[in-house]
Amino acid sequence: MASISGAGTSAICQIATTWGTAVAGGATDKLVAEITHSLNEQELVARQIGSGNYMATTATRGGVLPTVTVTGDAGYRNQMDKILAQFMGTAGAPSEATGGQGDYVHSITFNTTLNSKYLTIAYESSSATVHEFQTCACNTFSFKTTGIPGYCEYSAGFLANDLQLGTAVNTNAVIQAATLTDEELVAANGADDFWLNAQSGAGLAVGDKLDITGFELNMTRPQKTVGELRNAIGTSAPISDGLFEGTLRITLKELADHTYYNIWNNETVYKARIGIDGTQIAAGTSKSVICYLPEIMLVKAPEYSLVEPGVNAVTYEFRLHKAASNPTGMLSTYPYFAITNTLSTSLLA
Repeated sequence: MASISGAGTSAICQIATTWGTAVAGGATDKLVAEITHSLNEQELVARQIGSGNYMATTATRGGVLPTVTVTGDAGYRNQMDKILAQFMGTAGAPSEATGGQGDYVHSITFNTTLNSKYLTIAYESSSATVHEFQTCACNTFSFKTTGIPGYCEYSAGFLANDLQLGTAVNTNAVIQAATLTDEELVAANGADDFWLNAQSGAGLAVGDKLDITGFELNMTRPQKTVGELRNAIGTSAPISDGLFEGTLRITLKELADHTYYNIWNNETVYKARIGIDGTQIAAGTSKSVICYLPEIMLVKAPEYSLVEPGVNAVTYEFRLHKAASNPTGMLSTYPYFAITNTLSTSLLA
């Protein structure tokens, strides 16, 4: 047995169907990302009043409430897609955009009921040992640019049922054998776009583009685990613990006028779309990640300061809301996503 470097470590992320039961990774399940975790272990300390002792004489571990964070380069089929689907809750069978070309469009929408599909996340901790989180539920997800041009980045936070240190499911050999079908990453460049217009306006189109130097989309779906006597090790499946919420931050290279100050002052409601394309799939459409935001509002004032002798940038932070009805050209009142890749089955299958 020997230690293992970060670059030399293999990891997997696989769909799991039963909370508390791990599923082995395999083809397409390799996870290339930074992974951190906290066990949030509890310590139970006995009362000492009346004992005559001035220091605790015993304590025990009450339990663990594991959390996991995964941060990586966004990809079309590098687990970001299935993580996003687990977070949002619904991703049915995809539709082929161009007949016979294998370009499948996955619609990932918000389900008001928490997902009954989970994720097994495991990685090597040494040459002969593994950290396995049998089942994980995603409760935070972010998607952002790292530069133009540049790879996009995603980060996801999870609640896990337990940490297994002696698993027979995702052993070192199993994890090392996992593969990645498509290694293409989501890269933003000048050909990609950000569109927005008034929510009551026409469907978003190229004429609604706004030139931005970067974006950061952050979403939270609060969940919690509750301690129970349930004849099983680890926590029970998470339950909802608050409202689905999120923000969108965009940065522009300059402040040309007070348009968005007026939008902020008037509390004007907008809708938006972020679209990033990859390479073409056969003779069909291109791989893509598209974020649809049916209702956004500038709640915070624009961020503009004179800190550079040249032209100074400006940042706008929008709050994501549920729309009263589907805006023109959109299929949901909640934020949703469309990912085009070569996978012909559901991301949650």
